Amino acid sequence: MKRSVVSIYRWSLRVTIIAAALSLWLACGQAEAPTPTVAPAATATPTKAVVATATPTRVAPVATATPMPTTVGPVATPTPTLVATPTSAAQATEKPRYGGTEQYVMNTYAEHYDFQGTASGNDRPYTLGKLYNSLLINYEGKNVECEVCSEWHLANSGKTMVFTLIPGIKFHNGQEMTSEDVKYSLRMLIGEVDGIVSARAGSLKEFVQSIEAPSRYEVRLNLTIPSGYVPKIMAVGNNVIYPAGTTRDDLKKAPAGSGPYLLVKAVPGASFEMEKNPNYFKPGLPYIDNIRMALVADTNTRVAAFLTHRVEFVGGPTAQPAQFLPQFNKLKDEGKINSYNYLIGSRLEGVFMALTKPPFNNLKLRQAVNLALDRRAYGNAILVGEYRAAVLVFREADGEYGRPDSQIWDVVPGWGVGAKKQQEIEQAKQLVIDAGYPNGLDITWMAYASSSTGNAQELFQQQLNKVGLRTTIEMVTTQDLFNARQLKQDYQISIFPFVLTTAAPEEVVGAYWVTGSVRNPTGYGNPEVDKLFIQMSAETDPAKKVALFKQIEQIIVFKDQGWAPMPSDVLEVFWWKRLQGVGWGMATHPTASSGLLRGDRLWFKD
Repeated sequence: MKRSVVSIYRWSLRVTIIAAALSLWLACGQAEAPTPTVAPAATATPTKAVVATATPTRVAPVATATPMPTTVGPVATPTPTLVATPTSAAQATEKPRYGGTEQYVMNTYAEHYDFQGTASGNDRPYTLGKLYNSLLINYEGKNVECEVCSEWHLANSGKTMVFTLIPGIKFHNGQEMTSEDVKYSLRMLIGEVDGIVSARAGSLKEFVQSIEAPSRYEVRLNLTIPSGYVPKIMAVGNNVIYPAGTTRDDLKKAPAGSGPYLLVKAVPGASFEMEKNPNYFKPGLPYIDNIRMALVADTNTRVAAFLTHRVEFVGGPTAQPAQFLPQFNKLKDEGKINSYNYLIGSRLEGVFMALTKPPFNNLKLRQAVNLALDRRAYGNAILVGEYRAAVLVFREADGEYGRPDSQIWDVVPGWGVGAKKQQEIEQAKQLVIDAGYPNGLDITWMAYASSSTGNAQELFQQQLNKVGLRTTIEMVTTQDLFNARQLKQDYQISIFPFVLTTAAPEEVVGAYWVTGSVRNPTGYGNPEVDKLFIQMSAETDPAKKVALFKQIEQIIVFKDQGWAPMPSDVLEVFWWKRLQGVGWGMATHPTASSGLLRGDRLWFKD
C-alpha cells in the first residue's frame, strides 16, 4: 500500500502561483555582498572522542591496529580523463555547446566552505563541489579516474597507492598545487591535522598507515591492508584538496579550491553566484559560463520552480512530495525530462539508541523498542511512494549485500505484519517487564524537523506507548541532533538516516559501527565486529567478503540490537532534457556523486 497522490489538475494552479513568486529572483540578479563570515563547520567529528562500549565487558580496539597479511589487492592503473568525455549515448552523437547560466534552487545554504567537513546530504555539496578538485573522481558507473593526477598505480603488494600529479594545476589564489597540498589535505580529511575527521569520507582513516610526498608531484598513500574500497571513498565528493596550511577558520571566510567555477557573489543565507574558471586545468572545460543558486527552503516552491522549467534540475536527500508525482510522471511520459532512481539506496532510516548509558544499555529494552515499532505503518504513513526494506545495508540491485523482502518482512524480528506484529508487541511488553520496569518507564525522544522523518516521531510515540515506553518529544535542530548530541550520546532515542556515499559495505561498517568510528551515533563497540571488519576489508574473494559482512550484520542487528532499522524510500532525481552531460557514478546519493557535483561536463543543448 502506497501513500495516495493528488490529481495533477488540482495542483496545476498552485504550481503556477508558486512559480510566479520565483520570477523576480530568476529574472534579476542578487545584490552583491561580501563573502560571509560564518560559524565553524558544525559537522566536525573529533577523532579523540570518548570510545564507549555497548556492554561493560567490551574493550575498544582501534580497527586498523592489527596488521593483515599482504594479500595483493586489485591492481588498478586508470588512464586519466583530461578532456571532455561524453557521459551518455545521446551526448556521444552531439558536440557539447558552450555558454549559458544554470539556475538552481537550494534547500540549504552552505554556511562555510569546508567541503571535507560537510556531513549534510542536502544541497550544500552542489555548491561546494564546483569549487574544488580531488585526487580521484567518479563520473560514470564504477569508473574511478584521475582528476588532479596523470596516473596512479599500486605498489608494495597492493598496500601503497602511488599518484603522479599533473603539473601546473592552480588554486583559485594562483598557487600551484603540489604533493604537499595533497598530503596535507588527506591528513586533514582523516583527522591528523586538527583532530577533526570528515564525516563523509573520513572512514579512509581506518585504512591509512601513512601519507608521503617524496617529490613535488608524487604522493604515496600507505595502507594497513590492500583495499578496493579506498579508491571508492577517495572518489566521493568530500575528498577535496586544499592548499597546505588551510585551517577551518580560513574556510569559514572563503573557499580554497582549484575547481571549475569561481565564487563571485555570496549573499549570506540567500544565494551564490559562480562563473567559470578561465584557468581551469582540464582542457575545454567547463562548458557552462555561470551558475546561480538561491536558497528556497520550501520544498513545494522548489518543485514548482522545476515543473515550470525555471530551473533545470531537482533532487535531494528525500523523495519528492507525493502530490507532485503525477506531474513528474506526465513530463517523463511526454519525453521532456529525464529521471534517475537510486534503487541501491542511501538513506538508511533507523531508530538509534544511546547504548552507553541507561536505559538503553539494557539489551532487553533495545529488543523491546525494535519489536514495538511498526515498519509497515511507517512506510505507508511517512514515506512517499515506493519504499524498500533494509537491515544494515539497503537492498542493492545485484543483491550482493542486501536482503530481499522475502528475507525481511515477517522474518526479521520487528518486521512483522498483521498478526505477526501483534505477537511482537506482546513480546515487547514482556521484555520491558523483564528489563526491570513492570510499570513501564518514561523516555525522551530527541526529534528534529525533516520531510522524511518529521512526522515519524508522533507515530513512534504511539507505538512505544503501547508497550509501556512513555515518550516525551524533545525538538532540536538537525545540526544539534547529529553534532552536539548524537556523537556524544547525549540523548536516549532518536530516528535518523545515515546516508552512504558508496555501495561498499566497508563504508557503512567503518563509518558507523567500528569502535570509535567517525559517525557512530550510538557509542557502539564490539571487538568481534572490529576484527571481522578488518578481515572483510582485506578479502578479495567476493563470496567470502559477502559472508564476512553477513557475520557483521548478524552481530550488530540481531545479537547486539545496535539499532532498529526502518524501511527507506526510493530516491528519484529529475532534470530537463535541455541539460546534457548529466552522469551518474557509483555514489548512492546525488549529493555524494563527485562527477555530478563538479559540474564541469554539464552543458545546454539549446
